[in-house]
Amino acid sequence: MSRTVSRLIGAWVALMMRHAVAVIVLGVLLTAACGWYAATHLSMNTDNADLISADVDWRQTYIAYQKAFPVYTDSLVVVVDGATPEVAANATRRLAERMRADSARFASVYVPGGGDFFARNGLLYLDTPALQQLSERLIRIQPFLGRLSADPTLVTFFDLLDRAMAPDAAVDFDLTPVMRELDVAFAASRDGVFHRLSWQALMGGARQPGVSNQRFIIAEPKLDYGQLLPASRSMARVRALAAELKLDADHGVQVRQTGEVALSDEELASVSKGAAWGAALALLAVGIILYLGLRSWRLMAAALASLIAGLIGTAAFAALAVGTLNLISIAFAVLYIGLGIDYAIHLCLRYREALAEADTPANALRLAAGDVGLSLLLCAITTAAGFFAFIPTPYSGVAELGLISGTGMFISLAVSLTFLPALIAVLGGARAAPIVPGSGAQRSRLPYIGARSRRVIWVAAAVIGVACASALPFIRFDSNTLNLKDPTSESVTTYRELLAKSNNSPLTLVTRRPDAAGAQRVAGELSALPEVERALTVDDFVPADQDAKLAIIGDLALTLALSPPDMSRTAAPAAQRRAIVGFADALDAWLERADDSEAGVAGQRLAATLRDWRGGFDAMPAPRQAQALESLRTSLLAGFGPQIDTLMTSLQASAFTRADLPASVRERWIGRDGSFRVEAFARDDLNRPRALRRFVASARSVEPDITGAPVLEVAAGKTVSHAFAAAFCYAAIFIAVLLIVLLRSLADTLRVLAPLALTGLILCAASVWLGIAFNFANVIALPLLLGVGVDSGIHVVHRLRGHSRRQGPFLATSTARAVILSSLTTLAGFGSLAFSHHAGTASMGKLLALGMVAILVTTLIVVPSLVGNDNDL
Repeated sequence: MSRTVSRLIGAWVALMMRHAVAVIVLGVLLTAACGWYAATHLSMNTDNADLISADVDWRQTYIAYQKAFPVYTDSLVVVVDGATPEVAANATRRLAERMRADSARFASVYVPGGGDFFARNGLLYLDTPALQQLSERLIRIQPFLGRLSADPTLVTFFDLLDRAMAPDAAVDFDLTPVMRELDVAFAASRDGVFHRLSWQALMGGARQPGVSNQRFIIAEPKLDYGQLLPASRSMARVRALAAELKLDADHGVQVRQTGEVALSDEELASVSKGAAWGAALALLAVGIILYLGLRSWRLMAAALASLIAGLIGTAAFAALAVGTLNLISIAFAVLYIGLGIDYAIHLCLRYREALAEADTPANALRLAAGDVGLSLLLCAITTAAGFFAFIPTPYSGVAELGLISGTGMFISLAVSLTFLPALIAVLGGARAAPIVPGSGAQRSRLPYIGARSRRVIWVAAAVIGVACASALPFIRFDSNTLNLKDPTSESVTTYRELLAKSNNSPLTLVTRRPDAAGAQRVAGELSALPEVERALTVDDFVPADQDAKLAIIGDLALTLALSPPDMSRTAAPAAQRRAIVGFADALDAWLERADDSEAGVAGQRLAATLRDWRGGFDAMPAPRQAQALESLRTSLLAGFGPQIDTLMTSLQASAFTRADLPASVRERWIGRDGSFRVEAFARDDLNRPRALRRFVASARSVEPDITGAPVLEVAAGKTVSHAFAAAFCYAAIFIAVLLIVLLRSLADTLRVLAPLALTGLILCAASVWLGIAFNFANVIALPLLLGVGVDSGIHVVHRLRGHSRRQGPFLATSTARAVILSSLTTLAGFGSLAFSHHAGTASMGKLLALGMVAILVTTLIVVPSLVGNDNDL
């Protein structure tokens, strides 16, 4: 049967050469059509969740949750950091207003804790003792606030501080925070950097709600799937608005973007860029290696042309079969370049060798095709088997890659046996010099593998295998999809920062109940877990003890009786300067009475900074002094007026129920199906895998159907690791059975497979020693390398069947050269992935490159040593 197949392949190649021009024209037209179809029908899907089949139970739970709460799908999180809580709040409000006005790019814009409702009722969210303490604090400083509201100038400000530091001060005023803020303010004025005094922190302390330098805007961008990056227009608009509003470091603001769509877009950008550069680098490397190996421009050109034609044909098949590439299947192009060229290499090198055996170039090519054709067919089947093994698994991301790349191997074989021979015939491949195996310097330089060498190789292989097997218990699977992305991208660094803060962590667990009482019960059970910091429902947005709190707020409103300050009022520069001098004298007098308390230490630092400031100020010309005073006034008093307005608004609180909550809040906690949402926050930093697993396991012990990103991550890791094991078994069984059937020799089958087992052990051990964890992307390495490694083993065993010492060293044959050359081109293709900005793709490239090196060594050393004859090879 094998001879029949070889003759048929030889005859087919001869037919292609006789009609070379027609074959080339048809091939070019077909390639152009495939290129057009792929360009117009192939798109991208960046949703990591879709890498797993939707039929898996835990995915169905999450999909049902998304249908009930679609507001949490495709969200863009804008993180606004400000120098003070007021700066952050003001920047967030202005940016959100402009985003809401741009309905062409944003479907909705939500500011957690923002808007009139929370501005008016914010004090009700304090517990009663904390609200009472805040009320007493504000009443105590009411004279200070009242006078400064009537005359909000630097003169009044420093005069009030002078009075507060006097021995007979009428107001018991904690000067420590004021001293610290003034120290920072004068230092900033001296150095010419941005600063705003936080009146919110000074007036309310840390107990006042909303005292945070970080705010959030959660937007639903309108995604443009006609673009490579669907959210790019919306994200660019946020950056443009931030620039227009001067929300930058010079104004004490930092605006960053993260969330689902930002992570997906930036990941797609890194993957696409990596794939493009990887493909270009792989093509360049393959071209160089081809020329060095083939030593013929014409053969190199023919091989590269057939490679490109096959790649375009595979892309067209991808568009037809799956329609969309995912973040893993996009790697098919680089994998194809590394693998698809192998068939051309073996055919071209055997052709050059056959030129010395045949009477004409046409007969040489026919002889070469007949000699290696069967091996090429077997290689295509076994390599495809390594890819196809993932198709039955629930790991959809790699299943699609397997379908595309596995079919691509047959496309490459077809191109190599049709288009390539025609190109060789037309381009004049006959001019290539023939290769005479084992001749000349090759015979003297390359070693034979004798009986003694074989025994040494066996012992060395056994020792290496045992050593590598000892590392197997330490293999780990990293299920954190964040580790697959570009670690330097803004969305990733911001996301990691939020993960480290449990209060703002985006990794939360969610579940639903049909009624509010059930939701509250589950929230209570979750909150009692040591791994859970808190669990919330919609009813947590309705404060308890509202009557008692409203009574405190009413008394506070009557006592404060503040009027909105006129912030346009100012004082003459000379008066402001005298006020600062007077304050410095009062501070010195106060320090003489102060002890080593916290306030005294802060006062000492302020006095030193103030002396430096005055020294620089006195050296300025009058116009610059006026500018410096105005800048200082803005630094100290710009936030006073808005904070008084905010305080007076919060004193207008009124009782409310769940029905009175804003619609933007209700839709985030009450689903479209009427279910009530429960959200649990972790106590620990979920950047740590163990903390994440503990969080999920603990919550599932109370609520088995709980879902959310942490569950998806942990469950996906288990699903993929099981899929990987299944795929490896499928590929190994299929390839073993196929080899036994086709080679019709159990011994030859073992000669091919045994070195691959050693390669697998070496690769697994290398992943442990180099600290490379298996992940969603690189998990394809072992099944794929199994298929690739079988290819080289088949070629070597096929050649060794009829090889003898008089033909020269085996390592000098065209088969050995082809194995080396094809391994180098495959290594170049795989290795180019290692330079990708996408961490997952890079890890895939590293493991595949390591595996190819191991395959090359074991194939050329271990496989020949297993040949059961006494002849030197």
